[in-house]
Amino acid sequence: NSELVFKKWGVRPDQFADYLAVVGDKSDNIPGIPGIGGAGAAELLAKHGSLDAMLAHPDALGPRSGPALHKHREQALLSRRLATLVRDVNLGLSLADLEVSYPLPEVLNALYRELEFYSLLSAEEREKVHTDTSIQYFVCDTPEMATAALDAECRAGAAMYVLHEYPTALKGRLVGVGLSPRPGFALYFPFDGPGRHLGFEGLELLRAWLEDPSIPKIMHETKAGWVALRRCGVTVTGVVGDTALASFLVDPTLHIPHRIEQLAREYLHRGLQPVRSLVGGGRSLKRFRELTVDKAGAWACHNADAIGTVWLVLEPLLRERDQWTHFVERELPVSYVIGQMELDGIRVDPEALAKLGDAFRALKQVEEDAIHELAGHVFNIGSTKQLATVLFDELGLPILKRTKTGYGTDAEVMAKLASQHPIAARVHRWRTLAKLINTYTDVLRASVDPRDGRIHATFQQTVGVSGRLISTEPDLQRTPVKTDEFRTVRESFVAAPGNQILSADWSQIELRILAHFSEDPLLMRAYSHGRDVHSQTASQIFGVHPDAVSSIQRDVGKTVNFATIYGQGAPALALQLGIDTPEAKRYIQTFFRTYSGVDAWRRDVISAAYETGYVTTLLGRRRYVRELSSNNYTDRSYGERICMNTPIQGSGADICKLAMLQISRRLASEGLSTRLVLQIHDELLFDCPTEELEIVRALVREIMEGCVTLAVPLVVDIGVGDSWATAH
Repeated sequence: NSELVFKKWGVRPDQFADYLAVVGDKSDNIPGIPGIGGAGAAELLAKHGSLDAMLAHPDALGPRSGPALHKHREQALLSRRLATLVRDVNLGLSLADLEVSYPLPEVLNALYRELEFYSLLSAEEREKVHTDTSIQYFVCDTPEMATAALDAECRAGAAMYVLHEYPTALKGRLVGVGLSPRPGFALYFPFDGPGRHLGFEGLELLRAWLEDPSIPKIMHETKAGWVALRRCGVTVTGVVGDTALASFLVDPTLHIPHRIEQLAREYLHRGLQPVRSLVGGGRSLKRFRELTVDKAGAWACHNADAIGTVWLVLEPLLRERDQWTHFVERELPVSYVIGQMELDGIRVDPEALAKLGDAFRALKQVEEDAIHELAGHVFNIGSTKQLATVLFDELGLPILKRTKTGYGTDAEVMAKLASQHPIAARVHRWRTLAKLINTYTDVLRASVDPRDGRIHATFQQTVGVSGRLISTEPDLQRTPVKTDEFRTVRESFVAAPGNQILSADWSQIELRILAHFSEDPLLMRAYSHGRDVHSQTASQIFGVHPDAVSSIQRDVGKTVNFATIYGQGAPALALQLGIDTPEAKRYIQTFFRTYSGVDAWRRDVISAAYETGYVTTLLGRRRYVRELSSNNYTDRSYGERICMNTPIQGSGADICKLAMLQISRRLASEGLSTRLVLQIHDELLFDCPTEELEIVRALVREIMEGCVTLAVPLVVDIGVGDSWATAH
């Protein structure tokens, strides 16, 4: 397609060999002409038509391209010859000889079944895989059958799959439970669906089994199943295995987000029917309770069987990789804490969000009018193509970045263009307000449950490879704080009547972890004596006494400190600070010269990771770094940044989960009504009755500052208020 070729490379198909003759192609050893890139080559060919025309009149090519082409004339001709396909070779074949004859579908399906390549089966055959006798299962749709099956088969425990409707266990109706007491055999207990089922009173038949802590159970995403059943008044206990958490601990970067069909494919070489093929997606989403009991039961039973069989593989791997203690003592117990946090939710004032949304819309309209006035006409600011036309074609601003589809107009480009034309700053402001409306005020307001006025987000344990929790439906962990307008969103998160929001936030926990790991004397001294590390870094960068550091300089020091933790290079730091790259490089060198212990620790960690293939957190959780074995320098450099970042950020995540677990246990043991309602980065948020404030404040500080022992003290800032904004 000539249009697609032109869209991607800027030349016609008949010009492509000439294009490669100019730009070259390293993968095919085509040298090209030094100093002329893709954009330049496309421009020259658009103007002159061909390489021959360019070679005939090099003086007309400009002061840089002309001499380059004249000097490398023979190289250009050789490059074109290398790039040109030979089309006159006699192959001794006709087109008829090259016709492909496809195997019969039934033959292919038989082979795929034999090799267990289930994902390659035709749609009809994939359906059969999950309704055939590859495992033996029974639908227990009468009370007598359900009771007898539980007593006869499941007294020694079972793998368990809780079938609930989408989108989440918090919002989806419970449909049934699949139990697999041994590989190749499963039972399905239907509570809802067309045809015969137990009804929700049938859940009482399973209550004693589900709530018995002496009966071992294996689940996948324990939290989701626990939440779905807890909503129905049943509290699952006795869970001893979780395939999602186990997979995450065995290797967090593999199979994200660790769905059971991913694990079955990896460890069992077995295909499981994806949920989309069963209930669809988007507007075509069916409901599980609309499926026949047999079809829903077959799916739940195959999943339950896979969970039990995958666990037999993952349990020894957990022990082999020294992750068993972390699984038993932290990740599995904290999943119940997170589940309760989802059930409790956080109270939000929808009217406050509505007013905020209206205010942001009015400000956005002001920016929109100003942009249209500067452009001289109305256009769709949200359209990258239309915006690029205005900026580069009509206003003549310099093109700073090219993309596959045209000219770049991202935030980086807007920041660089802001000094050249006021429209760039206006566009950035318009986008900021649009994000506030579309991502925050409107989404959060729509997420409020009208039954209790609270947002019940879902927290994912196995998505963030660092170990941090990720919230969805909606994403509360990106609730903004960058500007005053962004912070006003947090004013809408309020305490229950008679309660206060208590915010507890670790102070610079990641830098303190860095001090602990590196044992850098200057860092350790600063934290042991309560000095401000950001001012200390700034004083070294700007050559002033720490007491003379300005607030702007301190912000630079803070940025450099955290940029170093996250392994940012000089170009990224330069963009963030609005300085040139050499200056940013000097800042980074100053940091490592000031904190020489950090540099030594960094080199030791990277060296050890090259030997073992992984890095560990403070509590022993591993992350494998495959990028270190890459032949690509960029990949290896990224891997080295991971080596430095993971022990710090991952340790922070582990400490946070440990504190959440200990606080929740203490709140329960002391009979307090305070609830943990949100975890975001290094901050825990509690909805606390006023009369419990002082007790909870002391309890939270004690645990958060003492749940682990570091070489420097952990410090927690605690605030109280009617809203998240005032508490923070």
